[in-house]
Amino acid sequence: MRISHFFCFLSISAAAVAMPALARAAEEDPPSIIHYGVNGFWTGAQIGLASGYLATGRDYEAREWRKLVFGAGLGALAGTGLGLTLGIVDAGGPTPGTGWLVLRDTGYGVGLGALAGTATGALFLINSGNPKNLVTGAAIGSLIGAGVGAAVGIIEGASRHEERPPRAREQMTLRFTVTSSPDTAMWMPAIDGTF
Repeated sequence: MRISHFFCFLSISAAAVAMPALARAAEEDPPSIIHYGVNGFWTGAQIGLASGYLATGRDYEAREWRKLVFGAGLGALAGTGLGLTLGIVDAGGPTPGTGWLVLRDTGYGVGLGALAGTATGALFLINSGNPKNLVTGAAIGSLIGAGVGAAVGIIEGASRHEERPPRAREQMTLRFTVTSSPDTAMWMPAIDGTF
């Protein structure tokens, strides 16, 4: 395995496995909006790094480091914006809010997806002997895990908040939820609130 393959594999694996620890939710006290932004930063950087790696050529070349940096940077900025937005939407609502659960489960999904993708890449490595299969598997697994984690977070948030008693009408609340259309049985995201 060349040094460049090792560096990319190490970067994606470390980001995907180590950073979901930041996404632990405090069940009693609501996290600050800035904490949402920090979690969004790391999760976005992980997803961006995986996307940047998939944008590299068939054989990773040393000059392609710019794609990795661009992907991680753009993902981090987008994740920060999304995290802050989810923090603002969750403010004043039940704890933990659906936005927090989405951030947390997306981070966990990225980590689990990177592990499962690396294992799948190892199976392809046995057949082809190409070490890029490990990193490609980790990157694809990270992206799939992010999508699955976000969906699980939305569903978990909707199910947690349905069990809680309604709050007093004098307090304004806004939260993400999942609903279905009267015409179809398909689930879709929605915003629910009291004013």
